[in-house]
Parts: sequence; structure tokens; C-alpha cells
Amino acid sequence: MQFENNTYLYLLFLLPAAITLFYFYLLWRSKAIKKLGDEHLINRLMQQNSLKRKWIKFSLLLLTLVCFIIGLANLRMGSKKQKITGESAEVIICFDVSNSMLATDVKPDRLEQAKLTTSQLIEKLASNKIGLIVFAGQSYVQMPLTGDSRAALMYLNTINTGMVSSQGTNIGKAIETALVEFETGGEEGSKKGKAIIIITDGESHDKNAVEMAKEAADKNIKIITLGVGTKNGGPIPLKKGNISDGFKKDKEGNIVLTKLNEQMMQQLASESNGLYMNVSEGRKVIQKVYEEIDALDKTKDDSFEFSEYANHFQIFLGIGLLFLTLEFFLSDKKPKWLEKINLFDADKKS
Repeated sequence: MQFENNTYLYLLFLLPAAITLFYFYLLWRSKAIKKLGDEHLINRLMQQNSLKRKWIKFSLLLLTLVCFIIGLANLRMGSKKQKITGESAEVIICFDVSNSMLATDVKPDRLEQAKLTTSQLIEKLASNKIGLIVFAGQSYVQMPLTGDSRAALMYLNTINTGMVSSQGTNIGKAIETALVEFETGGEEGSKKGKAIIIITDGESHDKNAVEMAKEAADKNIKIITLGVGTKNGGPIPLKKGNISDGFKKDKEGNIVLTKLNEQMMQQLASESNGLYMNVSEGRKVIQKVYEEIDALDKTKDDSFEFSEYANHFQIFLGIGLLFLTLEFFLSDKKPKWLEKINLFDADKKS
């Protein structure tokens, strides 16, 4: 069980605020009634105006809000299981975690934009074997090649710029690490097609990147580069924990701007007849990368059990609409035919 859009769950914090406001409204209402005259007489004149019904109507609104929030978050559960025999390639995603990925020339920042694109790629390429490498000045395998796309998404969520202590953008090292992973983590003797997807702002200062791209091409490994950022660039935020502490500056005290290096990334992709795109192109990027991977040579894998997550947002939206309908048709005044039953008022006439 999981929520597809966890961010919407923060809206549940509105509930205590709504309850507090409603409580103070009732206090204000009570004081206003007392100012009109004798409280007992006024209550007799307003006996059809039920306080309990007001609470019931308000509770229905709260339940509606809860259901709508859960519906927006989209509760998903693995309700189906099936046997699947798939044809797959081997794909390693190299993810840039250098500090320049914190730049906000794309919103909310390059790192989060890259993570969003990568998560969509992993879901689209779920039938393939996927590995994950993080890199900055150095690189390491965060997740070896696996057919478990859910594990890949879990590892992706932990990515941050503090994972690699050596700063820089050593793309050549990332490609080298990917080549080693194909040799050690891939299937020996397999004829599966292989691809390296590099997600970065392209600010590479190593001359080895092109040479490593050529080596990958010699091994018939396709390189796909995805750019994150803009040509105009932006400053690099300095952070202490989650607190911003200005921007990175050079030795002269000028703010350093980090810019997307598309020329470098296009060159790397062209070495293996690959593909370059900017992640700002959205779903078009996901489809084009999928087509590139789908065109690779593939081999059949053994059957495996696959849990398909079923969406349940419709249920909660439906229940929410039901609560909202009940609240709309329920009056806060007690009908005259209910006076004898006295269902909602505590004081019963003798």
C-alpha cells in the first residue's frame, strides 16, 4: 500500500485549524445570543436551531475534506498478481548529485526536476533491468542492475547532493563505473542491448568524458544524455542542513553561475548514435527515451511475479461526494415533525 502523491497529505493539517475555527465560532455565537437578552427565553425561541445538527454538518464537511485529500494523494494497493515473461535490455542511470544540481533555474530546483524525470523513466522502463549510479567528483553504484523497478524508485528517493563528498561533475568517471557494472553485474554472455542514461547539468570539467563515451560506443552501448537546467543558468545555493546560507562565490567574491552545457552532452550522445534531450520537454522525453531503449536488442527473461498497483482514488472521491451531499441536504434546524421525537436536542419537553 502506498500513496502516489504524498504531498497532498500535508493538507490534512488543515483539519485541526478548521476544528479550532469552528469552536471559536460557536463561542462567539453563544456570547452574541447572551447579549440579546434572557438566555433561557432566547433558547426557547430558537429551539428549532439545533447545535448538534451544526456539529453533524461540520463533521460531514471534515469527512468530505479527508476523503478528497486521500483521493488526491491516490492510495494505491497491490491488489493483482500475475506471471509475466518479459524481454528486457540493461539500462544504467547515472545521476548527477553535484552541488550545481541545487540551482533553481528550473523549479523547484534541478535535483528535484531530475528525480521526477528519473522516476517516470523507471516506471516506463520497468520491464528492463535497471541500475543506478550517483556521481559528482567521484561515482559509485547506488543500486546494481535489477529487474525490481520498485527498489529502484526507493533508492531514487534517497538521492541528495551530500551523497558524494568529492564535488565536481566527473561524467567520465560515471561512464567508467557504468561499464564496470555491466561487466560484473550484467548477465554473463548475454546479448541484451545496453544503454547508459546520464542525467546532469553537463558542467563537466574532465576531459575523460568523451574518451569514455567512445569506449562505451566500441562496446555497442548506447549513451542517452538528459540535460537539467537552462543556458542562462542560476546561482548555486549554499545550505547548512535545510537552511539556505547564501550562494557560492568565486575568489573575487562574485556569485558563481552554473549553466547547462548542452554542447558537451550532445557530443557524448553522438559518440554512440544516442540521444540528447532537455528534461524540460516533459513527457516527450520519457517517450523518446523509451523508444530508444525499446529498439535495443532484447532477450527473454524468466517468468517472475509482478504486483500491479491498483488506484483507489475513485472510492474516496465517491465517499467524499456522498458526505458532501448529506451535508447539503441536512438542515441545521430541526424539522417540526421531529419535535416530538426530539432526536437532536438534549432538552426534552415534558
